[in-house]
Amino acid sequence: MGPITLFDKSFLEMLSVDQAVLFDLMFSTVISPIFYVEVLADLEKDDPKSRTREKVVADVAKKTPVLHSYPNVSHAALCLNELLGSRIEMDGRPVIQGGIPVMHKGKVSIVNEQTPESKAFDRWQDEQFHEVERKFALVWRKALKELDNGALATLTKQTLLIEDSPKNHEDALKMARAVLARDGQHFLNLKLGYYFLGLDPAMWRAVEARWKAAGHPSLPDYAPYFTHCLTVDIFFNLLMTKKIISPDRPSNRTDVAYLYYLPFTTLFVSEDRLHRRIAPLFLRDGQKMVTGSELKEDLIRLDEYFSALPEEDRKQGMFRLASTPPDDERYLTTRLWKECGQSTAPKPPMAKNPALHRELSQNLREVVALSKQPAGRRFSQAELRESDQRMIRRMIPRKWGKWTVIPDNVK
Repeated sequence: MGPITLFDKSFLEMLSVDQAVLFDLMFSTVISPIFYVEVLADLEKDDPKSRTREKVVADVAKKTPVLHSYPNVSHAALCLNELLGSRIEMDGRPVIQGGIPVMHKGKVSIVNEQTPESKAFDRWQDEQFHEVERKFALVWRKALKELDNGALATLTKQTLLIEDSPKNHEDALKMARAVLARDGQHFLNLKLGYYFLGLDPAMWRAVEARWKAAGHPSLPDYAPYFTHCLTVDIFFNLLMTKKIISPDRPSNRTDVAYLYYLPFTTLFVSEDRLHRRIAPLFLRDGQKMVTGSELKEDLIRLDEYFSALPEEDRKQGMFRLASTPPDDERYLTTRLWKECGQSTAPKPPMAKNPALHRELSQNLREVVALSKQPAGRRFSQAELRESDQRMIRRMIPRKWGKWTVIPDNVK
C-alpha cells in the first residue's frame, strides 16, 4: 500500500473516475469525518451547473477511495479520550474505531466490518439518501450560515488574554503556541479549549478532576493532540480578527478543520487555496503537502501508462497490476513513494507462489471465523493498541470506471 494520505473534497472533485481509481490503488487514504460532512452537506447546496444535488453527491461518492481507505475517528472523540487518559499516537497512522479482537496463532488480530460511512457511500452512488441524512445536511448548512465567525474570533482573543495581533500566518501560529505554553493560564486554556472544540459537557467534571490530580500541567505536555487541535482553532481565530482569513466565508471553518487530522497522515493533498497557504505551517518533519493539480497531472500520465499495457495484462486486474507505481522517477507518485521509504519494485503475481496464496487465504478465513465466535477472553488496552494486524472488510468493485479491478476468475 502507498503513502498514508489525507485528502479533501476539492481534490476528488477535480478527478475523473478513472483517475480516482488509480489514486485509490496507489495511496492509502485517511478519510476524515470533515470529508463526510462536506459531501453530505452538498445535499442542501445550490449547484450552479443545474445538476441535481443528489447527482453532485453521487459523483463524489463514486470517486471516494474504498480499496485502501481508513475512516479516522473524529477529533472531538480523540480529544476527549486523551483528556480522560488514553494515549493518542500522532505518528502518521490513522486511528480507526472499534473492531473485534481475536487471538490467532499467538497474535492479536483486530477485525473490522465494513464501516457505516462506507455503506452510506455505497447508497449515495445510486442517489439513495435517508431522511436523516437530508436533515443533517439542512441543519449543517443552516448552522454554518448563522455562525458569527468574527464574533467568535474576537471572543477567543479576549478570553485567552491575547493582547497583540498577528501580522501574518506565521505570526499567528507563534502567538497560538505561546499562549498555550503560558504559565498561570493552563486551566483557562483547558476550559476554553474544551468549549471551542465542542467536547461533551457531561464529561467536563471528570476531565477537570483528572487534570488537577495530575498536578495542573501545561496542555502541550499533558494532552499533545488536544493541544494540536486547539492550536489550529486559536491560529484560525487570530487570523480572522485581522481579516487575514475572511470571517465572512463560513466554509473557511470547515476547511481549517481538516488540519485536525494532519497527525495521522504522511501526505496531504488539496487544491483549496486556504489549505495551500496554511497546511505547510502545521506539517511535522517527514510530512509533505501536494497540490491537487500536481497529483491530478501525474494520475493522467499514470492512466496513459497503464492503458498502454497489453490487454492480457490489464485483465489480471488493477488490484495486482497497479499495486505499485512504475519504478520510474519521472512520475510524481513514484517519487512520493520513495520519499516515504516504500519500494516501487513490482510485486510477483500470487500465481508464482501458490503455497503463499493458500496460506494467506487460510489465515484470512480463520481470523474472520474467530471474530464471529463469542469472545474467548478480555484484551488489555496495551494488547489492543499494539495488535499485530488489523483486517477491514470492504466491498470492492470488480470493475470501476474503465478498469478491471478484480478479475472474474477470482472469487
